[in-house]
Amino acid sequence: MGKLGKILAMVLVFICVILAGLSLFVHFYLTEDRIKALVIPRAEKTLGRTVQIAGIDVGLFSGITVKDFSVKEADGHTDFVSTKKFVLRYDFLPLLHKEIVVSKIRLDAPYVRVCRDKGGCFNFETLAVLADAQPEKQKPENTGKPSSASLPLALTVNEVIVDNAQFVISDALKEIPDTDLRADLKVALDVGRDLTSLRYQGDLRFDADTEYGELRPHIFGKSDFDQDRLGYTVDVNLEKEQIRLSGDVKNYAKQPEVRLDVSSDSINIDYLLVLAAGLPAKAQDGGKGNSKDIKIKINSTAAPGSALPLGLKAAGEVRIGQILYRGLAAKDFLLQYSLDKDILTVKDLSTKVADGQVNSKIKVDINKPGLAYDGQFDIKSVKVEGLLASLAPKAKDMISGTLQSHLTFSGAGTEWPKLGDVLILDGTYGLHDGRVSNTPVTVAIAKLLGLDELNNMSFEDLDGSIHITDGQMDIETRMTGKHVNAEANGSVGLDGKLNLPVSLHFSPELSKRLRKRASVTKYLADQTGEIDISLKLAGTVTRPYPTLDTAGVQKQIKETIRKKAMEELGRAFSGEKKAR
Repeated sequence: MGKLGKILAMVLVFICVILAGLSLFVHFYLTEDRIKALVIPRAEKTLGRTVQIAGIDVGLFSGITVKDFSVKEADGHTDFVSTKKFVLRYDFLPLLHKEIVVSKIRLDAPYVRVCRDKGGCFNFETLAVLADAQPEKQKPENTGKPSSASLPLALTVNEVIVDNAQFVISDALKEIPDTDLRADLKVALDVGRDLTSLRYQGDLRFDADTEYGELRPHIFGKSDFDQDRLGYTVDVNLEKEQIRLSGDVKNYAKQPEVRLDVSSDSINIDYLLVLAAGLPAKAQDGGKGNSKDIKIKINSTAAPGSALPLGLKAAGEVRIGQILYRGLAAKDFLLQYSLDKDILTVKDLSTKVADGQVNSKIKVDINKPGLAYDGQFDIKSVKVEGLLASLAPKAKDMISGTLQSHLTFSGAGTEWPKLGDVLILDGTYGLHDGRVSNTPVTVAIAKLLGLDELNNMSFEDLDGSIHITDGQMDIETRMTGKHVNAEANGSVGLDGKLNLPVSLHFSPELSKRLRKRASVTKYLADQTGEIDISLKLAGTVTRPYPTLDTAGVQKQIKETIRKKAMEELGRAFSGEKKAR
C-alpha cells in the first residue's frame, strides 16, 4: 500500500471513530428521560397546558421519533392537539457539504380540536403563549440596505407525509358549522439557500362531514399543488344534491388566476330552500349575535370589487343537467363567465325551459358601488303558461301562448326602488296562439262594455315593443284575434300606474251584440257593421279604471253622422228612394 493509500485509510478510520463517538454520545446522553425533562416542562410553561409524550427516540443516523405526543385541554384530560407518531429522518453526509437533506417527515394521525363554549370563548384563547403575547414592536426604519433572506445551509425535504389527519370544530353557539375533517398530505420541499427560490410539490386528499342547522353536507376532494399552481376537485353531497367544484389557481401567491367550474346532474332549489330555512337564526339574519366574533363593518357605498385580491382574474362555467324550482324544470343550464379588471362577463347563459329556450349575455362592473351592468335577454318558443304556473301561480290561468322576445338592458344597483329609477330597457316581444282570461284589465273592460266575451279572448298574435326609462315603461302593442283586434300605445309605471289608450275593433258578431247593449254604438259601426271603440286605461295594473275616450267617440259619431247625411243628400239629389 502506498503512502497516499495509508493516509486515506487513516482519514477514513478517523471519520468512523468520530461518527461512532457521536453516535454513542447521542445514544447515551440524549436519553428518552433526559429529552422529556428538557422538552415537556418548557412546552407546558409556554402553552399553559399539560403536555404528554409516551416515547422519544433520537439517533445520529436514524433521526428522531416521537410517540403519542399530546397537548391537553384546560381540563387536563381531553386532547387539544395530538399525534400518534412524529418521525424525522435525515441524511448525514450532505451536512459535510453544508446541505440539510431531510429524507422524510412523517406525522401519523395528527389531531386538532377547536371548540367554542356558550360564553363565546374558543379553547385556544386560554393558551399561555397567547395571553403572554406582546404587542408587535414598531418596525425599524429602513436603512436602505436590503435585508438578507439567505440561509446558512441549503435545506431539502424529500418527503413530508401526513397520514389520517383529523381537524374537529364544534360550536356550542351553533354559529359556526360543526366540522369533522380528515386529510392525507404529501409534500416535497426544496428551500435552497434563499427563501425566494423555494420550490415545493405535493398533493392533498380530504374528507369532511359538517353540520349547520339542518344542513349536513359531506365534502370530499383532492388537490395537487406546487409554488405556481394549485389544482382541485371538490365534491359536495347534500343528501339528494351532488355538486362538483373543479379547476385550478395559478400564480396564487401574487396575482391569482382562478379557474372554477361547477357541475351537477340535478339541483332542486325548492329542497335547498327548505334546508336553508332550517339554518340557525343567527345565520339567516346575517350573523348578528352577541358572541365574541370579529365584527366586520360593511360599507354599502364601497365597490364590491374592492374586497377582491388586487389583479384577480377568474373564469369558468356552470353546467347543470336540470334545475327544479317550484315545479319548473330548467334543463341543460349553462353559464360561462370571466372576471378581468373588475369586469364580470357572462359570455353565455342558456337553458331550456317551458318547451323553449332562454339565452342571455351580461356584463357587470363590480368596481362601481352598487354594481353597474348591461346585457341582453332572448326568449324563444317559451310556453308562458308553463312559466306562470311555477313563478306566478295566481296568474297561471290568465294568459297563455308561445313567447318570443329580445331585450337589451342596462342599470345599476340591486334594490328597489333605486333599480327601477336607473333601469333602461328596450325590446320587442311576440305572443302567439294564446288566450287572455280573467285579468284585472279584461274584467274591467268587459264590465264597462257589457260583453263577457272580452274577459276570455283568444288571439293569434299579440306583439309589440317596450321601452323603460326613468321608472316608466312606454308600451306599444297590437293584438289580432278572431273576434277582437286591439291596439295600445301608452305608458305603464314601474309602480303599476296606468296611462294607456286602447283601441278595440270588434268582429261583426260581437258588434251586433254590442249594439244591443248601447244604442249609441250604432254610430260607431263602419260600413261592414264592425264597431271600433277607443278607451283609456287609468288606475293601476291590479285595479285598472277604463273609460270611454269621449273625444274619440264624439269624433267617430260626428264622422258617421256626416257620412250618413252625405248619403241621404246624394239620394235626395238623385231621386233615389231609400230601400226598406
